[in-house]
Amino acid sequence: MKPAPSRRAAPLSPAALVEALHGIIDDAKAEDIVTLDLAGKTSIADAMVVASGRSDRHVGAIAERIMSALKEMGQPAPRVEGMPVCDWVLIDAGDVIVHLFRPEVRGFYNLEKLWGMGRPQEGAPAEEAQKPGPARKVVAKTAGDAEDAPKSRRAPARKPAIRTTPRRNAAPR
Repeated sequence: MKPAPSRRAAPLSPAALVEALHGIIDDAKAEDIVTLDLAGKTSIADAMVVASGRSDRHVGAIAERIMSALKEMGQPAPRVEGMPVCDWVLIDAGDVIVHLFRPEVRGFYNLEKLWGMGRPQEGAPAEEAQKPGPARKVVAKTAGDAEDAPKSRRAPARKPAIRTTPRRNAAPR
């Protein structure tokens, strides 16, 4: 007698998948869980979940837990990047992308700022979309003359290095 073919469950909607992943990540004791809505910003996914683990082992354990839970839910097998090192693990679960970081790595890449920034409003004049925002004005002010900076923030002047020994492959002078 043949075993009955296994039926795959219907894929979850992006909102339901985000809720399920959020619960799994929270149960795994991840920290600083943030969900970003990407609908209309990009065609690669509808949502992004970003979370931190306390160490590389913790990040790897959270990723393993997510992959096994997706399999149990009958979802298609996710594509995973970064498992050997576990500084930053990316799990592509179709309509939802999960980024798991160690805290130092998360602070360096700062994906929340990159993907969470607002878009220009539809119908806004092109000149307004091209105007530099307040962040650019601040950068322009701080990148000004060195005389404007307080003396305590200036880098100390460095003397040029003087070579006392001849270079190995240098031509004789």
